[in-house]
Amino acid sequence: MFSRLKNRMTYANVASTTALVIAIGGSGAAVAATMLPANSVGSRQLINNSVKSADLKDHGVRAADIANGAIDRPGAFGTGNLGVVRAYAWNSSPSASADLTGNGYTYNRSGGTVSVVHNSAGSYTISFAGLNLDGGNVVVSGYGGSPTWCTVGSWGSSSVSVRCFDAAGAPTDSYWTIAVSD
Repeated sequence: MFSRLKNRMTYANVASTTALVIAIGGSGAAVAATMLPANSVGSRQLINNSVKSADLKDHGVRAADIANGAIDRPGAFGTGNLGVVRAYAWNSSPSASADLTGNGYTYNRSGGTVSVVHNSAGSYTISFAGLNLDGGNVVVSGYGGSPTWCTVGSWGSSSVSVRCFDAAGAPTDSYWTIAVSD
Protein backbone atom coordinates (compact mmCIF):
# COMPACT_ATOMS: atom_id res chain seq x y z
CA MET A 1 0.00 0.00 0.00
CA PHE A 2 2.85 2.39 0.83
CA SER A 3 4.38 1.84 -2.61
CA ARG A 4 1.06 2.80 -4.30
CA LEU A 5 0.90 5.96 -2.17
CA LYS A 6 4.55 6.73 -2.84
CA ASN A 7 3.99 6.59 -6.59
CA ARG A 8 1.24 9.21 -6.36
CA MET A 9 3.22 11.67 -4.15
CA THR A 10 4.24 14.70 -6.15
CA TYR A 11 5.61 18.03 -5.10
CA ALA A 12 2.24 19.66 -5.79
CA ASN A 13 0.35 17.13 -3.63
CA VAL A 14 2.75 17.50 -0.69
CA ALA A 15 2.82 21.31 -0.91
CA SER A 16 -0.97 21.63 -1.12
CA THR A 17 -1.51 19.21 1.79
CA THR A 18 1.03 21.10 3.92
CA ALA A 19 -0.67 24.42 3.11
CA LEU A 20 -4.06 22.94 4.04
CA VAL A 21 -2.76 21.68 7.41
CA ILE A 22 -1.22 25.08 8.21
CA ALA A 23 -4.39 26.94 7.23
CA ILE A 24 -6.64 24.70 9.31
CA GLY A 25 -4.28 24.81 12.28
CA GLY A 26 -4.11 28.60 12.24
CA SER A 27 -7.86 28.90 11.91
CA GLY A 28 -8.36 26.53 14.83
CA ALA A 29 -6.17 28.67 17.06
CA ALA A 30 -8.02 31.81 15.98
CA VAL A 31 -11.40 30.19 16.66
CA ALA A 32 -10.24 28.99 20.09
CA ALA A 33 -9.02 32.48 20.96
CA THR A 34 -12.37 34.03 20.06
CA MET A 35 -14.29 31.39 22.02
CA LEU A 36 -12.57 32.21 25.35
CA PRO A 37 -14.30 35.09 27.09
CA ALA A 38 -12.16 37.94 28.44
CA ASN A 39 -10.74 37.35 31.95
CA SER A 40 -11.84 33.71 31.91
CA VAL A 41 -8.55 32.33 33.26
CA GLY A 42 -8.07 32.85 36.98
CA SER A 43 -6.35 31.37 40.00
CA ARG A 44 -8.37 28.13 39.84
CA GLN A 45 -7.16 27.37 36.30
CA LEU A 46 -3.46 28.08 36.98
CA ILE A 47 -1.09 25.37 38.11
CA ASN A 48 1.03 26.38 41.12
CA ASN A 49 4.47 27.76 40.14
CA SER A 50 3.58 27.66 36.42
CA VAL A 51 3.58 31.42 35.72
CA LYS A 52 7.06 32.79 35.01
CA SER A 53 8.18 36.42 34.81
CA ALA A 54 8.27 36.18 31.00
CA ASP A 55 4.51 35.45 31.10
CA LEU A 56 3.74 38.73 32.89
CA LYS A 57 3.08 42.03 31.18
CA ASP A 58 5.72 44.70 31.94
CA HIS A 59 4.67 46.74 34.98
CA GLY A 60 1.72 44.36 35.39
CA VAL A 61 2.52 43.50 39.02
CA ARG A 62 2.61 46.29 41.59
CA ALA A 63 3.99 46.29 45.12
CA ALA A 64 0.40 46.31 46.42
CA ASP A 65 -0.18 42.97 44.60
CA ILE A 66 2.55 41.19 46.60
CA ALA A 67 1.87 39.92 50.10
CA ASN A 68 3.84 41.72 52.80
CA GLY A 69 7.17 39.93 53.29
CA ALA A 70 6.63 37.48 50.38
CA ILE A 71 9.80 38.54 48.61
CA ASP A 72 12.04 39.05 51.63
CA ARG A 73 11.29 35.81 53.45
CA PRO A 74 14.10 33.23 53.41
CA GLY A 75 13.76 30.76 50.57
CA ALA A 76 11.14 32.81 48.71
CA PHE A 77 13.19 32.58 45.53
CA GLY A 78 14.61 29.11 46.08
CA THR A 79 18.19 28.56 45.01
CA GLY A 80 20.00 29.20 41.77
CA ASN A 81 18.13 32.37 40.77
CA LEU A 82 20.79 34.59 39.30
CA GLY A 83 21.04 38.04 40.86
CA VAL A 84 18.88 37.45 43.91
CA VAL A 85 20.47 39.02 46.98
CA ARG A 86 21.29 36.56 49.74
CA ALA A 87 22.99 39.03 52.08
CA TYR A 88 24.61 42.44 52.34
CA ALA A 89 26.36 44.42 55.04
CA TRP A 90 28.23 47.60 55.85
CA ASN A 91 31.31 47.15 58.03
CA SER A 92 30.74 49.98 60.50
CA SER A 93 33.63 48.81 62.69
CA PRO A 94 36.87 49.12 60.69
CA SER A 95 39.31 48.41 63.54
CA ALA A 96 37.42 46.02 65.85
CA SER A 97 35.31 42.87 65.77
CA ALA A 98 31.57 43.57 66.02
CA ASP A 99 28.03 42.31 65.64
CA LEU A 100 26.78 44.22 62.59
CA THR A 101 23.20 42.93 62.76
CA GLY A 102 21.83 46.08 64.43
CA ASN A 103 23.68 48.77 62.44
CA GLY A 104 20.74 49.25 60.06
CA TYR A 105 22.67 48.32 56.93
CA THR A 106 22.67 44.52 56.98
CA TYR A 107 20.51 41.79 55.52
CA ASN A 108 20.81 38.03 55.90
CA ARG A 109 18.24 36.00 53.95
CA SER A 110 18.41 33.23 56.54
CA GLY A 111 17.40 35.68 59.28
CA GLY A 112 20.61 34.99 61.20
CA THR A 113 23.08 37.45 62.68
CA VAL A 114 25.82 39.25 60.74
CA SER A 115 29.17 39.67 62.47
CA VAL A 116 32.68 40.71 61.53
CA VAL A 117 36.00 39.63 63.06
CA HIS A 118 38.95 42.02 62.70
CA ASN A 119 41.87 39.59 62.22
CA SER A 120 44.66 42.12 61.69
CA ALA A 121 45.25 45.38 59.79
CA GLY A 122 43.04 45.24 56.71
CA SER A 123 42.01 41.61 57.29
CA TYR A 124 38.44 40.66 58.19
CA THR A 125 36.14 37.65 58.30
CA ILE A 126 32.44 38.40 57.99
CA SER A 127 29.91 35.73 58.92
CA PHE A 128 26.26 35.45 57.89
CA ALA A 129 24.87 32.96 60.41
CA GLY A 130 22.71 30.22 58.90
CA LEU A 131 23.41 31.22 55.29
CA ASN A 132 25.17 28.89 52.84
CA LEU A 133 27.39 31.03 50.60
CA ASP A 134 28.60 28.17 48.40
CA GLY A 135 27.85 28.76 44.71
CA GLY A 136 27.03 32.44 45.06
CA ASN A 137 28.72 35.66 43.98
CA VAL A 138 30.40 38.03 46.43
CA VAL A 139 31.31 41.68 45.81
CA VAL A 140 33.09 43.92 48.30
CA SER A 141 33.97 47.60 48.00
CA GLY A 142 36.03 50.01 50.14
CA TYR A 143 33.96 52.78 51.65
CA GLY A 144 34.82 56.13 53.17
CA GLY A 145 36.91 59.24 52.68
CA SER A 146 40.38 57.72 52.41
CA PRO A 147 41.52 56.05 49.18
CA THR A 148 41.21 52.35 49.96
CA TRP A 149 40.27 49.30 47.98
CA CYS A 150 38.98 46.02 49.30
CA THR A 151 38.82 42.57 47.79
CA VAL A 152 37.36 39.18 48.59
CA GLY A 153 40.03 36.77 49.82
CA SER A 154 37.78 33.69 49.77
CA TRP A 155 34.30 32.58 50.74
CA GLY A 156 32.43 29.45 51.62
CA SER A 157 30.05 27.97 54.12
CA SER A 158 28.69 31.09 55.86
CA SER A 159 31.71 33.41 55.91
CA VAL A 160 33.75 35.66 53.64
CA SER A 161 37.39 36.73 53.97
CA VAL A 162 37.86 40.43 53.14
CA ARG A 163 41.19 42.24 52.59
CA CYS A 164 41.59 46.05 52.40
CA PHE A 165 44.55 48.10 51.19
CA ASP A 166 45.56 51.74 51.01
CA ALA A 167 46.64 53.54 47.82
CA ALA A 168 50.24 52.27 48.26
CA GLY A 169 49.03 48.64 48.54
CA ALA A 170 49.65 48.24 52.29
CA PRO A 171 46.98 46.49 54.39
CA THR A 172 44.79 49.07 56.13
CA ASP A 173 41.65 49.13 58.23
CA SER A 174 38.68 50.44 56.33
CA TYR A 175 34.93 50.76 56.18
CA TRP A 176 33.54 48.53 53.42
CA THR A 177 30.32 47.16 51.98
CA ILE A 178 29.64 43.60 50.88
CA ALA A 179 26.89 41.97 48.82
CA VAL A 180 26.24 38.26 48.29
CA SER A 181 23.91 37.16 45.48
CA ASP A 182 22.84 33.95 43.75
